[in-house]
Amino acid sequence: MGKFDQRAEEFGLLVGLHDSARRVEDLPLDWIMGDPENPRRVFDETELKDLAASIAARGVLQPIIVAPKNGDGLHVIRVGERRFRASRLVGRETIPAIVMAVVNRADTLADQIVENDQRAGLTPHDLASGIERMLGAGVTQAEIARALGRSKQFVSLYAACADMAPWLRAAIDQMPIRLLYDLHRAARTHGDAVRAYVERLGDENVTLAEGGRFIAGLKASENLPDARLRDVPALSDGQGAERAAPSRPVRAGVGLRSMFGTEVSSQPRPLDAVRVTVDGRTGRLVLPERVRVMFDDGEEIEASVADIAVG
Repeated sequence: MGKFDQRAEEFGLLVGLHDSARRVEDLPLDWIMGDPENPRRVFDETELKDLAASIAARGVLQPIIVAPKNGDGLHVIRVGERRFRASRLVGRETIPAIVMAVVNRADTLADQIVENDQRAGLTPHDLASGIERMLGAGVTQAEIARALGRSKQFVSLYAACADMAPWLRAAIDQMPIRLLYDLHRAARTHGDAVRAYVERLGDENVTLAEGGRFIAGLKASENLPDARLRDVPALSDGQGAERAAPSRPVRAGVGLRSMFGTEVSSQPRPLDAVRVTVDGRTGRLVLPERVRVMFDDGEEIEASVADIAVG
């Protein structure tokens, strides 16, 4: 059992206690209000209706937890807002509740995150917002990790959302948090390309592998030589003789076929104008007949080497 599940189990035992020490009371719903800072921002209507049907048939089996009355005479929900909302849907007048003083806001947020995620998984957006508010309350990432039973890396990934551009953070529910973080880092040097990629996704979800290929393409582009090669080495005519390199820079738009003055073979052949170094040894780049091309906006296509223009 993971630490997060263990904490959830302990939490379930806590709220399941019905002895006098926990002072379970039937509180009028009119005396209770939701927590404005609840990490869960969206309550699925279908799930609420299903929960309401269960409550109508069997009642509220587990009490909610509320804070003592505030200045307005209302109990703010610490844990159990879904049960509270579902109870209102079926017209209940009271709900079993445990009144428990708030020790500190960070603990309340941690309990809400655990409870919400176990009962109906929190969206990544809600989880990021909850962690951001805990950090704002002065809790460290290490303390949050311990409170949630998660790794510090897990918390760090979500904490980074606070520094992301709005257009990137808006995509948090469409991809794994690891990919969102990697795109955030890639945007520092490829902002326009990353933004175009994210906007092209629309409402579609993307996997870590798919996004990873896009980021790998960006990194590969950083290592490509300038298309306007000013110091092109001597080229071989294939018969041992050396022929002169182009006297002027290779311009963008010049096809590989016209660049070398020969037909491109169906067999892999050296890309003579591009020298590479591997493990201290130099050589020429060898391309297959067809290659994958990634555009600046993130789109990928497969193209024939003969159709590629340098630049």
